[in-house]
Amino acid sequence: MAEYGNQNIKNQDSVVIPGEGKARIYTVTNSETGIIKTYVDDKWLLGAGDGGIWSDTLIGSYDTKNSKWSFNSGTSDARRKYFSEKGKDRVLNNSNSIVERETYDALVDDGKISKEEASKQAKKDANDITNPNRTTKKDDPPQVTFALKAVPKQETQRDEMAGKPGQTLIYPQDHAQGDFDFIKIVPIEYVPQLQAGQTFDDARKSLSVKERYLRRERVVGSTMFLPMVPGISESNATEWGGDTMNPLQMAAGQVAANSISNLGKGKFGEAAKGLMSDTGTAVQNLMGESDALKTFITAYFAGKAVGTNLTGRAGIVVNPNLEVLFTGPKLRTFQYNFKFTPRDDREAKTVKTIIKVFKKAMAPKRRAAHIFLNVPSVFKIKYLMRGQMEHPFLNKIKPCAMTSFNIDYTPEGSYMTYGDGSMTSYGVSMNFAELEPIYNNDVQIDSDDMGY
Repeated sequence: MAEYGNQNIKNQDSVVIPGEGKARIYTVTNSETGIIKTYVDDKWLLGAGDGGIWSDTLIGSYDTKNSKWSFNSGTSDARRKYFSEKGKDRVLNNSNSIVERETYDALVDDGKISKEEASKQAKKDANDITNPNRTTKKDDPPQVTFALKAVPKQETQRDEMAGKPGQTLIYPQDHAQGDFDFIKIVPIEYVPQLQAGQTFDDARKSLSVKERYLRRERVVGSTMFLPMVPGISESNATEWGGDTMNPLQMAAGQVAANSISNLGKGKFGEAAKGLMSDTGTAVQNLMGESDALKTFITAYFAGKAVGTNLTGRAGIVVNPNLEVLFTGPKLRTFQYNFKFTPRDDREAKTVKTIIKVFKKAMAPKRRAAHIFLNVPSVFKIKYLMRGQMEHPFLNKIKPCAMTSFNIDYTPEGSYMTYGDGSMTSYGVSMNFAELEPIYNNDVQIDSDDMGY
């Protein structure tokens, strides 16, 4: 197949072009030349809703072999800037996805290889076409590297399902047909970063958690619609901490950097000689500025040698250059507290099923000989307005792991049941942790929703 891709809606990706707004793009990739023609569907720019005007515009072609754009003369500066920078990755991802999908479909239709082999071949072909400048070429000698050859069966089996996929559980039941807001929670299968046959380098280049679940999402239980509860909130945080680097540490750091640089070039002899000479030079530079400074540095290292603060006893300390530095992101957590009060036997059964779905989905799965455990299911959580559309004024949530699930069978402080044995009330609390942090590009200023 020479060309992959067309205007079909399944090939289109949504983008936000700064200065112009929303648009949809799709690509047509030539497998022989490596040229990716990129089209912008201007419906959103020229009209709104179903009355919008369809207008496909070829904005340019990207040469994957030379990593260069050739933009059409009519392409706006805003589009040139976007697709030359952030938008280039969107184009490559769109092309790769289309090539992989169409190759897979063709191989499966041909019927000569299994679906699993077709999937591997489709991924390889897509990478060969859309990423020809990768480090390892077809004619390169094979690299010896560790790969995860086989893993225990990970797919959720029928008896491990947390209810029936496609089944809907709604509480309160009289809200089912009403115009109410809900928290929608769906158990889905965990998608690991490292798949069978992949190396750790493959895992490093793999998609983010959000994109992995957008590409491969498998529902493994009943869909639950639960009422909005007090305390819906989000807490965004990052890790910052104080760190110091005094002038002596700076000098030592320079010596270490020079030595490591020589080692990286394979110059072991120069690294050893450089370590000695650079250390001597650094000491000379520090001590040669004045006699007072020489005395102070001597006292500083003497104090370090005997484990005491000699310079501090003289009323002077080394300037630590204390500064607050960013150390990493933090994961968000979400807590919900529900009070279920069934009003008839049907609702009592629904509440019992909801509780069992959560308990089963969050539990790890045992495999053959009970040597390994598979990861529990994770959960997709959405806030719905009027039970249908995603709430535009509440935050979105990435896939979450359930970290705790607690049930109080006597939330009123006394043991009470109906005639069939159902509790008159259940207090249920649950805690979730997002599988990955929120990054800057997860929040789009121009979007109509609240973002992550």
